[in-house]
Amino acid sequence: MVDLSSNVKNMIVVADAHRNAARWHEAIQFYLQLNQAIPQETSIKQNLALCYFALADFNMCNALCNEVILLDPALWQARILLAKCDRKLGKPLRAEAEFKRVLLQNAQNGEALLGLADLALNEFGDPRGAIDWVRPLMSGTAYRDDAQLTYLMASLYDRDISATELNQAVIDFSKAAIQLSASVMPRFKHLANVKRASRLRVGLISPLFSASPVYFLTIAFFKALAPQSDLIFLNRGTQSDWATAEFKAIASEWHDLSASSATELARFLHAQDLDVLYDLGGWMDPIALKALSVKPVRRQLKWVGGQSVTTGLDAFDGWIGDHWQSPLASQGLYTEPLMNAVDDYAQYTPPPYLPKPASSKSDVLAIFANPAKVSRAFLEKISTIPGKKCFIHRQFQYGQVQARIEAILKPSDVEYLCPGSHLEALEAVNRHAVILDTFPYSSGLTAREVMAMGSQIHVLSVGSLFCERHTARYQS
Repeated sequence: MVDLSSNVKNMIVVADAHRNAARWHEAIQFYLQLNQAIPQETSIKQNLALCYFALADFNMCNALCNEVILLDPALWQARILLAKCDRKLGKPLRAEAEFKRVLLQNAQNGEALLGLADLALNEFGDPRGAIDWVRPLMSGTAYRDDAQLTYLMASLYDRDISATELNQAVIDFSKAAIQLSASVMPRFKHLANVKRASRLRVGLISPLFSASPVYFLTIAFFKALAPQSDLIFLNRGTQSDWATAEFKAIASEWHDLSASSATELARFLHAQDLDVLYDLGGWMDPIALKALSVKPVRRQLKWVGGQSVTTGLDAFDGWIGDHWQSPLASQGLYTEPLMNAVDDYAQYTPPPYLPKPASSKSDVLAIFANPAKVSRAFLEKISTIPGKKCFIHRQFQYGQVQARIEAILKPSDVEYLCPGSHLEALEAVNRHAVILDTFPYSSGLTAREVMAMGSQIHVLSVGSLFCERHTARYQS
């Protein structure tokens, strides 16, 4: 008769080995058996939840985390994972509550502080709040790099230092924390002048192969490129929608790599034997930047997607811009060689549901932007412009967002529209004749949408960084 405890121990070893090797499906099969054999063991449920999270099955992950918490309310790791699931499931307020419960146990918990900073910046549109959350981690060691990255990304939206100082801080950080050291992984070597008898292999890497700026600003180019090249999609995200289907329709190969580490990703990219790779993730995906820092592809170009500021890396062969976005005189701000298009650096492809220009439009000034772009300086500037202001974005629904705005603008001068879909947002914008451009982080895709619907974008300020110049061509 087989000793059950010995069998269980062996199964745990095998399951953990699959999990550590990112063989999620195989790990799940073993953890499911273990969960039936020892249903009160929280570590099994927690590992099972981690596997489901890696596979983007957030509902299963959520359910398992709740089971763990019922068994052991003090297990903070389960609350952190539950909060991350809630974030992925579009429930940021619940995520915030879970992270704060962790802080009640330990006010210095790095995972919880980083989670709250992520929510502050990316859901509640509060860059300064994000910086406040990570401030306790800036002088430590375990979470210092993540905290520094949060500080830098938040400072692109709202800051107290100059653009030049911020740009240099990004470069310094990239050298210290993004560039993989030779002891971890040496830079790849490539044969010169490789000639193919077959079609070129073109890689595209991004976490946002969906209805996002990556789709609307690049799909026309890649559709034109597909007939003469093999497009190899390296998907770092978990979103899937109608735009994802359009990307897949032109893909020669599609690889889902959202859970890969930087070294795993670098090896995988090198094994693909690509002729060129377009990075469409940038600072949205620091892990991919780490992989690209050792140049796994013989020719690497930075384009749309997280293209707010230089990567700070010397592994890129070009930064695709134009003379409005990245004038050659600004080369000193980039570690990548500037490759400026003759005209526009990206071609806007409207969605099939883009509304036709309204026959009549309101003269109420509107702001169509993620609230993170609504900086203190921008609010101070528009407070001097008479009349009501209409803020359009789903994230303006949150009380903390509105409170930040109304600390500078009169509540009677403000109204909020919180559309539930992209179509509803476009319809709301279409009703306004003039949209005010945010600064220092200016409108990107949204400016093109505004113009396509016959409204005007009113530019208040143009800076020097790439993200400060999205509307430079529209400045009067």
